[in-house]
Amino acid sequence: MWSSDLQNVGVRRDKTMIIHKVLAYGTMDDIHWLVGEYGKKKVKDSFLNNPMNLYTRSALSFAKNIILGLDSTEVDESKYVKTLY
Repeated sequence: MWSSDLQNVGVRRDKTMIIHKVLAYGTMDDIHWLVGEYGKKKVKDSFLNNPMNLYTRSALSFAKNIILGLDSTEVDESKYVKTLY
């Protein structure tokens, strides 16, 4: 991934990290790859069940509501939104 040595990233082993980093920082092409690789259900499940603190508020809103269609699902923003402090 962007902050990892790609030689050491495993598509299966590092699924949660890959899903969150692509949702938070990826392009639309990256997101299409993500859904093709894991399937939308697995992406949603990983997003909801294994939160990672690396989103901006706007990236979280876009990923959750637009990409994943979870606009009626509440999430604890403190588990997703990174702070600079």
